[in-house]
Amino acid sequence: MDGPSKRLARALFAAVLVLAAGAVASSYATAEPNVARTHGSLADAGGSAPGATGVAGPEASPTGVSAGPGDSRLTDPGGSPDGAASDADGPVLVDPAEHDQLDLTVVGTQGFYASDEQAELVAFDRSGDVAYYEDDYRVYFDVDPVEGRPYTVEYLAAEHRDGEACATVSTDRCTYNVFERVNLTTGETETVYGELTPKIYSGRWHDVDRINDTHVAVADILRDSVRVVNVTTDETVYEWNASSYFPDDVGGAAGDWTHINDVEVLADGRFMVSVRNMDRVVFLEPGEGVDANWTLGEEDNYDILYEQHNPDYIPPERGGPAITVADSENSRLLEYQRVDPETGEATTAADGEWRRSWGWRDSRLQWPRDADRLPNGNTLIVDTHGDRIAEISPDGSVNWSHTVGMPYDVERLGTGDESAGGHSMRSIRDERGTTAGGSSSRSGVGVPLFQPANPDVGSDTVPPAGQIVHPDRGPAETVWVALKELTPSLLVNGALYAAPSWVRFTDLAFGGLAVLTVLAWTGTELYWSRYAPLASLRNGLRRARGS
Repeated sequence: MDGPSKRLARALFAAVLVLAAGAVASSYATAEPNVARTHGSLADAGGSAPGATGVAGPEASPTGVSAGPGDSRLTDPGGSPDGAASDADGPVLVDPAEHDQLDLTVVGTQGFYASDEQAELVAFDRSGDVAYYEDDYRVYFDVDPVEGRPYTVEYLAAEHRDGEACATVSTDRCTYNVFERVNLTTGETETVYGELTPKIYSGRWHDVDRINDTHVAVADILRDSVRVVNVTTDETVYEWNASSYFPDDVGGAAGDWTHINDVEVLADGRFMVSVRNMDRVVFLEPGEGVDANWTLGEEDNYDILYEQHNPDYIPPERGGPAITVADSENSRLLEYQRVDPETGEATTAADGEWRRSWGWRDSRLQWPRDADRLPNGNTLIVDTHGDRIAEISPDGSVNWSHTVGMPYDVERLGTGDESAGGHSMRSIRDERGTTAGGSSSRSGVGVPLFQPANPDVGSDTVPPAGQIVHPDRGPAETVWVALKELTPSLLVNGALYAAPSWVRFTDLAFGGLAVLTVLAWTGTELYWSRYAPLASLRNGLRRARGS
């Protein structure tokens, strides 16, 4: 190759490196800050979390569980601007004079692994302003509204402990899992139940679901089980172990075999359980076991589900049986409808089957972990590695969204727990097919809770059953979605989990492009120099033997 051709090749290599570096630098410069950075931790601000005694949250009893319900942490709210109240030593509090419940979207975030960035429990109003904020714990998972108690939520959080704090579980490091109730207007917090587990990451529960005033269902990741706990006595009164149903040769490795990350108590007494590492959602009849006819998902069939999170059940009276679910490793949000295999009509019969009835993704969506169907027919979602929460219309348009670092679970106050107020997409499709203007007399279907900022966003069009909606499917977005489908999702999501909070899939892609370019440029220069490293190594070995 002559001199001008070499210069051109080097210029092309350099241009690719500049492009990749510029894209990553631009992503870093334009990244919106995590909410925790905006507000700062309470300790950094010179205060302390309410009731904190060295570590956030209530202390565990010598038995490894909380002293029971009734423990409380109370702040005396003072005034602050922007429609929120706060205390110098406490959280930002909701001002009910400024915010109706339907104005508020509450999010539990997980924080970031590499940067150890603080997680938070935060409520946003419809403008995206923070109406409530606390960061007492290392990580927040499930969030649920409390029926009959306005502006009140129950949440599951965890903190890491070590040394003597872990003596009751006989380990050097442990996790304190705590299920608490907080009034967002006063900051008064009540510990419902807490328990130490003898590990860190695989010991953190992701979901607790309320059964009644005295009992909760626990999705126990560490024990690979679902437990019913009496929170007044700290006694486990029922436990289903996954080993009673699943064989040992499926799922994950020892220590995180099933990764049971969600349990939902259904009105008919069954439990719907998300067994993430088996890629299945199972229906459990307490005392009888799993009803295999109702299982959603199959072993190694990733076209159905791939390490899912937070399935929500929609009953027959609201157009079900149906399940909305975050298909996490496939970066999709899905709904499945249970139907008669011959007629396609909704059914609760034992011979029914699950068919995909709706789906959504865009080029930003990466590792989603929650999808709640709202009474207006929209779906409230969590995009964990896309660092956002969003409300998606049935036609796939983004009605409302807000950036928040590594969210896990989201709730819209005043709409019921998770998808309790929502309808199946089949029901919405039938309704909007016969009602002009998207209005409805059926429990608020078609009545927007959050009006889109752009009145042209959204329509009454509902895509055909089973179609995955791509709202931003331009050429660039199509390329990014195709690239995501080609890359190993477990590897990508693992890298994003460990990366700094501003890094997204596009940054990994451009970083990978830069690495490949450097390798190609290095190999090209070696070829041009006629330097043969293997031949040189062989010659060196021959000389060494000869001497």
